[in-house]
Amino acid sequence: MKSRLVSAVRFLTHEPLVLLSLAVASIIGPMPAHAQDTFQIDPQHSVARVFLGSGQNRLESGLARVSGQVVFDSTDPADPSVSLNITPDGGPRSEYAQMSFTSERSAMTADGKVLATGALSVTRVERSVIMEPNEAYAGPQYGEPVAHTDTREVTLVLHDSRHQKAHDGMELSGIISVSRETFPQFVEAGRAGEWPTMLVDDEKCQQPSTIGDDYSGETCTGDVIATVTNRVLIAGTAGGEDYSGFKPAVTPDRKQATIVLDLMLTELPSRAAAGSTATQPTK
Repeated sequence: MKSRLVSAVRFLTHEPLVLLSLAVASIIGPMPAHAQDTFQIDPQHSVARVFLGSGQNRLESGLARVSGQVVFDSTDPADPSVSLNITPDGGPRSEYAQMSFTSERSAMTADGKVLATGALSVTRVERSVIMEPNEAYAGPQYGEPVAHTDTREVTLVLHDSRHQKAHDGMELSGIISVSRETFPQFVEAGRAGEWPTMLVDDEKCQQPSTIGDDYSGETCTGDVIATVTNRVLIAGTAGGEDYSGFKPAVTPDRKQATIVLDLMLTELPSRAAAGSTATQPTK
């Protein structure tokens, strides 16, 4: 193939450029396009569970929404392209974290799992907050955010469930687990308090009509789609003066942080299909 192409170029050196282009195209022939299946991650139904600690000392510290895309290539199904954005839900808070992941290469294991290796960026945001409950109180006042971002190479383990179709899309699960030695900022971002413990759709919140020393925040309603699942213990003696509610039964060791992903994917129309639909003659 290479010698035929070189001979044609030498033969047509003194011919017009148009003829040269036609000759090269006729020898090479049409290049088949790779078929790609692009899936959008539905942030309303995709959940990231954030865990801090290792082994028996692991605590679920919060929840997050997930958005992004997953692209499967028909020529190499073991090498999907994955981009994720993991963000906390709800209103502003004094400290929070957000993450993004972009795969760079992938490989499939013998048991059908996909190991997608790429760059994970963790951004921790800190803001000052002023809360002075009084008759004119209109909510906390936040200062300017100060962001700190760090990036490391990590591996996302995907359980290949493309065959598992849901009623309105496709489900895909995955996990990222990193030690403190490998990525300390990722572990710090897994702290309780930086992530909401409940995800709610159609949430509506309002301040109480009167505010005093007993102010405990806004009153909110909505559809709960996920909550943390930690085992809890009674703090103090039930019914006694030292009773203070419940506390988690586990104290995390902060040696490791883990994100467990439960994704709902919606397939996007391919460009080829869109183009063929657009060129169909009208009846």
